[in-house]
Amino acid sequence: MDNMLSVVDYIVVFGVLLISVGIGVYHATCTGGQKTSKEYFLADRSMHWFPVGVSISVSTISAITFLGTSSLSYYSGPGYWVAIFSRVITGLITATMITPVFYNLEITSIYEYLERRFNAVTRYIAVFIHIVSTFLILGVVVYAPALALNAVTGINLVGSILAVGIVCTFYSTVGGIKAVVWGDLFQSLIMVLGIVVITVTAIVKVGGVGEVWSRAVEGGRTSTLIDFSFDPTVALSFWANIFGGIALILAYAATNQNQAQRYLTCSSLEGAKYSVIWGCTLMGLIEVSVVVMGFVVFSFYYGCDPLSSGKISSTDQIVPYFVVDAFGGFPGVTGLLISAIFSAALSTFSTAVNGLTTVTGEAFVRRAWPNLPEGKFTVIMKVFSAIYGSLFMFMAWVASVAGSSLVVIGVRIIGALMGPVLGIVLLGMLVPRGNAKGAITAVSIGCAIGVWLLIGSVVFPAPPGGGLPLSLELCSSNETDISETDMMSMTHAPPVVDTRAWIYRLSFLYVGVITTVVTFLTGIVVSLITRNKSGCDESIECELLSPPLVSLYRKLPAEWRYPLVLKNKNEADMKRRKENLDGNNRTETCKLGLECDDTKI
Repeated sequence: MDNMLSVVDYIVVFGVLLISVGIGVYHATCTGGQKTSKEYFLADRSMHWFPVGVSISVSTISAITFLGTSSLSYYSGPGYWVAIFSRVITGLITATMITPVFYNLEITSIYEYLERRFNAVTRYIAVFIHIVSTFLILGVVVYAPALALNAVTGINLVGSILAVGIVCTFYSTVGGIKAVVWGDLFQSLIMVLGIVVITVTAIVKVGGVGEVWSRAVEGGRTSTLIDFSFDPTVALSFWANIFGGIALILAYAATNQNQAQRYLTCSSLEGAKYSVIWGCTLMGLIEVSVVVMGFVVFSFYYGCDPLSSGKISSTDQIVPYFVVDAFGGFPGVTGLLISAIFSAALSTFSTAVNGLTTVTGEAFVRRAWPNLPEGKFTVIMKVFSAIYGSLFMFMAWVASVAGSSLVVIGVRIIGALMGPVLGIVLLGMLVPRGNAKGAITAVSIGCAIGVWLLIGSVVFPAPPGGGLPLSLELCSSNETDISETDMMSMTHAPPVVDTRAWIYRLSFLYVGVITTVVTFLTGIVVSLITRNKSGCDESIECELLSPPLVSLYRKLPAEWRYPLVLKNKNEADMKRRKENLDGNNRTETCKLGLECDDTKI
């Protein structure tokens, strides 16, 4: 395709990328130079909750969301808007049950928690899953929008990958977490501006909100606005959005290093909680706005769908096509809106670079050289950051060579692997009896089930056909090569009989629910089977458990409490108390309850 962008458009895109570079240079030179690992990874725990919350939001919403969710709304209806409720609920759950644990431990990598709660093997399993997941998703995040922009606007595919990769790698490497957070804030403004401009323009061109709604009704889009069906095979039902959405965001934003590292940079625990609630809420609001964007773009093309008429070749090209179609005669505007798509990719890319560098530094470099000076350690981390950025660009190139199959498989693997990690984190925080044997067994079984569902979805794909109606009746003869018969009527997909096994027809949103629940329950069962029968020989730190659980535990009658010593900072005193008891009274003493510091709960 010929290049459809003007020189002014390229100047605007270049300007947006240059500002992101400038943010990294500023934090590398004007704010102390990121000389320590705490400053480089955690901003010395000095960040305000507002920009951190924005960073949590936009680093989760990638260019795939920007393009994919809007096309999902266009072609399958706006049912995904219900996900905002799951985002708000997840924010409250995370802020109450998970954030206090990670924050109070004063850790840099959240997977350190798994080593303290269980053992090093559990930690390194989670680290391995994180590394694999991050590499797979980053190739998709950079390649998918680059391919869509190349197909619709003519922007060079390799050039798009290099532009996003080099800019992100540079400012993430030199500026650390501060540059990433403030870069996310800037990129969020571009994203939101792009969404608003596209949505408002489509509404105006259609003839107002009333006409948008009228066309949506005639096009069958309002039928999927909200679906309370309990059928788990309904992809975007209310329940799939709620339960699947909670599992998804807990796994991706609450217990994933890339996002959790943001709230660890806040100056106080209260600030960290606010950032999580604000970030998840904003995430939901942006997703709803993207759903609305796809909804109104459908009304604009009502009567002459670009995919059916052959103007575009895949559903995720619909928004870039609208941008070029509607704003092609306004130099600079198209460039600004294309920059919104780039910004969505930039935020996720920089987040992954920073998060993976942190995990590598804390899990491997510090373990290999525990006495390495802070200055040298920080320099090494910057080198790793640059290496990871380069590898991510390579993964995007691999995705471009392999084609769409890698994209589909990569995204599904993310859903299959993140749930088990969430499951063992919840096991550690909510189940005092949970132990290392239970965690390792559970995460292994959870991953096996996730991979099984993944392979099943590839071997037994959904049959072609179905979907909501698309119209060609308003297309002129020079707008399509479709026959006149097809242009005169609404194009309905013929009824499709799905003969696959029930498990492979489940909504994609339930994959995370299944792997999380199976992992959590398996961990409980195996931990009970393998627990130390003497009880008192086991002990965990109070701060490793979720605060609501600790509060509930205190209120239980002594005879209901698990015979487990929960250690506080005065561990030596507790040890002396145990040594002064004879064997007959050990279990009774263990039931006396919690003895831990209240100040951080």
